Amino acid sequence: MQKYLAILALTFGGLSVAAPIEPGPTDALTLNFVASLLEEAHYTGSRVDDARSSVWLSDYLDALDYGHMVFLQSDVDEFAHFDDLLDDEVIGKQPPLAAATMIYERYRTRFLDRLDGLTVMLQSPIDVETDREWVVDRTEQAWPSTEEESVALWRDRLVEQMIEGQLQGREADEQRELLEKRYNRIKNEVMQVTTADLLEVYISALARTYDPHSSYFKPSSNENFDIEMSNSLEGIGATLQSDGEYTTVMSLVPGGPADKEGSLQPGDRIIAVAQGETGKASDIIALRLDDVVDQIRGDRGSIVRLTVIPADASDISDVVEVRIVRDKVIIEETKASGMVKTVSEKGHTMRIGVIDVPSFYIGPKNWDDGGVSDDVERIIGELTAQGIDAILIDLRFNGGGSLGQSVQMAGLFIDRGPVVQIRERSGEIEHLKDKVGGRVYGGPLVVLTSEYSASASEIVAGALKDYGRALIVGSETTHGKGTVQTMFDLSRFIPSAGGGMGGRGAAVKLTTQKFYMPLGSATQQRG
Repeated sequence: MQKYLAILALTFGGLSVAAPIEPGPTDALTLNFVASLLEEAHYTGSRVDDARSSVWLSDYLDALDYGHMVFLQSDVDEFAHFDDLLDDEVIGKQPPLAAATMIYERYRTRFLDRLDGLTVMLQSPIDVETDREWVVDRTEQAWPSTEEESVALWRDRLVEQMIEGQLQGREADEQRELLEKRYNRIKNEVMQVTTADLLEVYISALARTYDPHSSYFKPSSNENFDIEMSNSLEGIGATLQSDGEYTTVMSLVPGGPADKEGSLQPGDRIIAVAQGETGKASDIIALRLDDVVDQIRGDRGSIVRLTVIPADASDISDVVEVRIVRDKVIIEETKASGMVKTVSEKGHTMRIGVIDVPSFYIGPKNWDDGGVSDDVERIIGELTAQGIDAILIDLRFNGGGSLGQSVQMAGLFIDRGPVVQIRERSGEIEHLKDKVGGRVYGGPLVVLTSEYSASASEIVAGALKDYGRALIVGSETTHGKGTVQTMFDLSRFIPSAGGGMGGRGAAVKLTTQKFYMPLGSATQQRG
C-alpha cells in the first residue's frame, strides 16, 4: 500500500490548467457509508471521533506528500485547524470533503511550482561534482520550513537523478532529455486525476487509522484486486505501459488471446480502441492508463479492435487495425509450480520435489474450487510419480491471499482437524478445519518462509508446525499479519458507486477477524 501511495504522491499535483477537483454527487454519501461500516464491522469496533480525526488528517497528508517535499511546514500548521473536524464531515456538521479538496488544491499548487522549477533547472548545467547529502527516504523528515529550503530539496533530488543516469551509462544531455520527458508526463497525468482518485486516497487514509490492512478501492482498483486474487482476468492478455502520450504493448501473456491472434506485438503503440465489429474507434492518445485498460478489458467472447502503430512502422502514419476476441487469461507467473531437484551430500543423493507457491489465489468461478490448493494437489501427484524423497514448499515471497485456500492446502498434508482459529469482534471463535480424511502427501516436508511470508502463508506454515508435520526453515520470524479482511462491494448499498457498463463498483476492504494457530498462538506482529 505504501508503494502505491508513493506513486500517487508523484502523480497528484500541478493541475494549473485543469478544472478544480469537485466532490461528486455521491462522494459524501460514500464517505458517510464507509465511516459507518468501519464503526459497525471493523474488528476493533471503535468510533470515528476527534482523536481519530487527528490521525486521519496526518495520514492523509502523508499519503499525498509521502516524501515530505511538497508541503511547507506553514501549510501543515495551517491544516492543523482540521485536526478535530474531519469526523464532523462524516455526520454532516462540516461540508463534506471540504478539507480533502482544500488540502489537495494546496498540494497540487506546490507540486506544479516544484515541477516548473525542475524544468527551468534542466536548461542549465547540473553540478554533480559538489559533495552534498541526500536523504533518500524522507518519510520521517520534517517538511521544509521555507520556499528556499523546498527548492533546495528538489534541486538535490534532481542532482541525484542526474547521477543515476550517469551510473546507468547515459550522457548528461541524454539524461536531461529523459528527465524533461518524465516531468512533462507527470504533468500530463496530473491533469487527468479524477475525483475518484482523490476519494480513494482520502477514505483509505481514514481506513488505515483502524489498521494498515483496511482500505477503500475505487472501481478500477477493485477490479485489479479481483484479478490479483483470482489469478486471471477477461481481456486480451497484454501488459501495457504509458509514456504519457502513447500506450505501448510491453509483453503478451503466452497462450492469451493477443498471443494467439498474432497481429499484436511488443513495442506496438495503441492509438485507438473500438468495441465490437462496428463500434466507432475512440482516440486514446494521452489518455491515462487506467482508462485505456478499462476500454480494452471486457467480457469473454466480446470483440475489441485496436488501432496500432506497429513497432517496426516507418512513421506514425503507418497504422493497422488488430481484431481480438477477448477470453479468460490466466496469469501464469503467479501460479504454483513444481520441479524436482537432485541434491547430493557426502555420497548420499536425494530427489526433492520443490513447490513454489507465490500466492493463495482462488479459482476463476468461486472461492473454493480451482485455486492454488487444486494446483498444489496436482503438482504433488506429478512430483511423486517421478519418484521423490521429500517435498519442499517455498512460501518465502508469498504475501497471502484466500483464507479458504490456505485451509484446503494445509489439509493436503494432514489427516484431518483444525487448521486455524478465527476470532470475531464479538469474541466468538470459529475453528476452520480440514474435514477430508487422509493425506495427499504424508512424506518428509519442509516449508521455506521469510519476513515476506504473510497471512495465509503463516496459517499454512503455523498449522503444519503445530501438527509436527513440517520443518519450518527461513527467517527468524514471518511477516506477522494475523488478521482476516472482508471485501464489501459498495454498489450493493450505493447503486451509483458501481463501475458502469457492468464493471466492478467501489469497495471497502476491512479487517473483521483475527486468526490463531491450532494450538492457540497468534502471529499478529510476532510472526
